[in-house]
Amino acid sequence: MRAVGVLLLLSMLVSAPGAAAAEDQRVHLPEPAGPLPTATTVLHLTDADRVDALDPDGGPRELMAQVWYPRLPVGDAPLAPYAPPKEAAALQAFYPVPPGAFEGAPTNSALDAPAIPGDFPVVLFAHGLCAGRTDTTAVNEHLASLGYVVVALGATHESNQVEFPDGRLVGTADPAFCTAAQAPDDPANAAILERLQRVRVADVRFTLDELAALDGGDVPWGLPGALDLDRVGIYGHSFGGSTAAQALADDPRLDAGIDLDGLIAGPVRHTGLAKPFLVVGSDYHHTSVKDPSWDDFLPKLTGWNRWLRFVDAGHYRFVDLGGSTDRWNLKEAMPPETWTSVFGDIDPQRSQQLLLDFTTAFFDRFLRDREAPILDGPSAAYPEVEFRATD
Repeated sequence: MRAVGVLLLLSMLVSAPGAAAAEDQRVHLPEPAGPLPTATTVLHLTDADRVDALDPDGGPRELMAQVWYPRLPVGDAPLAPYAPPKEAAALQAFYPVPPGAFEGAPTNSALDAPAIPGDFPVVLFAHGLCAGRTDTTAVNEHLASLGYVVVALGATHESNQVEFPDGRLVGTADPAFCTAAQAPDDPANAAILERLQRVRVADVRFTLDELAALDGGDVPWGLPGALDLDRVGIYGHSFGGSTAAQALADDPRLDAGIDLDGLIAGPVRHTGLAKPFLVVGSDYHHTSVKDPSWDDFLPKLTGWNRWLRFVDAGHYRFVDLGGSTDRWNLKEAMPPETWTSVFGDIDPQRSQQLLLDFTTAFFDRFLRDREAPILDGPSAAYPEVEFRATD
């Protein structure tokens, strides 16, 4: 985000008053609406052929990818936690919300349960700058319940914290990574963003290679056979939206993508895209006026495209954090102008529902060739969604 940086957001949240009852403190994850039960697992991926350009020690590039998928309805598998213990504690410290918001919070998905074998379209997720792969767990569970396999990537050495199976907790290698988006057209910041994006796009390409090579191994039963890698989409929040655009431009295996309120960095800002691309903006950031990258990028979308705006929504309504503002009393902790920019007055559960509905409609249309009329124009059912011109 441009006008309000993450550090300012945290300084506002730290004084949040009136903690709710313990059972109400957990991050809100709506129950997935699809007919299929869901599960999740994590993959530890190592690219032995690539030196990690962000690792101060210059080791091979390592990733943690989290996969959400439809599972077989058998047994009483335990529910997966929102994040591994150390990552959850890091989230808890990064966002000063009530105790228990992330630590010990369960998801709606079973941990490591057997997958339903089949040909499910694959969707990749890229998180925001210095954020984390679990940020859109609600969306990922929802898509999995409808018959998608979703793979979220943690940006090692950029993300706030990435926990590996051996207990290592890898944080941000350079604090400058996390502030570069506040003035993205400053030459030094632009260079940082392009550097980070090159690593992220390489991560996407490597992950697709690894998914194609899954042979069972330590992954849950049925998962390798559940992937249809001929139908692959990608979406991202904030800087992850730029990652989605650049990866879509660079990798022919990716068919369609979504940018959730993210600036556009790298060559794709000026070359545009010929593939289906949905741009969803908040009411206060990343418009073609406030964000010059959108002014460059939007007119160069030559494939199917839409630019939508969620009225009264701030930048963080596009992630799980935005669905829990009421239970955490966050509005009372923030000056009005900061609240408006960061979250906005749209109802928390309604904003999550809009996010679920429009991401699902997009991937249904372009990965499953299904009708998705809500993408065709304004409707009385979605009065909070404005359709904007991209040229």
